[in-house]
Amino acid sequence: MATKITDAEAQQQQKQPLLAPDSSGDDQVTPVQRAISQTFRSTAHLAKLLPTGTVLAFQLLAPIFTDGGHCVAANRLMTVCLVALCALSCFVFSFTDSFRDGDGTVRYGLATFKGLWVIDGITPLAPTIAVGYRIKFIDFVHAFMSIMIFAAVALFDQNVASCVGQMAQVQPIMGFSEAHSPEPYLY
Repeated sequence: MATKITDAEAQQQQKQPLLAPDSSGDDQVTPVQRAISQTFRSTAHLAKLLPTGTVLAFQLLAPIFTDGGHCVAANRLMTVCLVALCALSCFVFSFTDSFRDGDGTVRYGLATFKGLWVIDGITPLAPTIAVGYRIKFIDFVHAFMSIMIFAAVALFDQNVASCVGQMAQVQPIMGFSEAHSPEPYLY
């Protein structure tokens, strides 16, 4: 027989973290279980830091903007703008965070040097709590690394490489051919 969950119980369950510690009273955790638990927590933390949303949007839009790697000047410009816009979003999204207000509603904000600026502005965060969300040096390191990860993904994309690579190809100088190039050094 199925049990009915009241609205209050459902709301209480939604407020609980997904990776809550086990309250069964079994404190006998083996080293293997501890290592697996730490691995899962580290992976979950890493997933929060990677620019997955931006990469997903880029992977969706890149083939359209690059015309499958067969670019003309307009496609190259749109592709460069797409890469720049996505890199900017990686930087900005590194400074966003969320919190639960007094009602349990998730609110989103942007970290500033003074604290967290709540985006919707309906419920300002208490100054004593907002101070904990101030921008630190590590946030800039994270933003820079996020841009670097995105740049690696973007520049290794086959369509982008062939489109932007056409722009970077060096044209040979008239009258100069490979026959006149110096002999390679043999060691």
